[in-house]
Amino acid sequence: MAKFTQIPGELDIIATHGDDFLFTLDFDINLTGYTFSSKFVVFATNLETTITVTNTDLPLGQIKLSIPKATMAILPLGKSKWYLNWSTPTETRRVLAGVFEIVKYP
Repeated sequence: MAKFTQIPGELDIIATHGDDFLFTLDFDINLTGYTFSSKFVVFATNLETTITVTNTDLPLGQIKLSIPKATMAILPLGKSKWYLNWSTPTETRRVLAGVFEIVKYP
């Protein structure tokens, strides 16, 4: 029997505590007409922080995710989770998700 699975792609992130977080995603489709939302979610408390999504070049499928260093400085060290949703006028879908680990370097 055929099987269909629609789950988000897995993308784990490791970032430095107290630094600006900037990451460009490059999808292989035209994203014109899409809107995006992204969150950082602490496992233990479900505290959510918005990850800003900037439309870099939608026809080429490029967006940028960012969290300013002031926010990164107050997020807890260790592993949390994150996700990226995209929406069109007819659907919303979680397309990426994974572990978001914040580490401290001396």
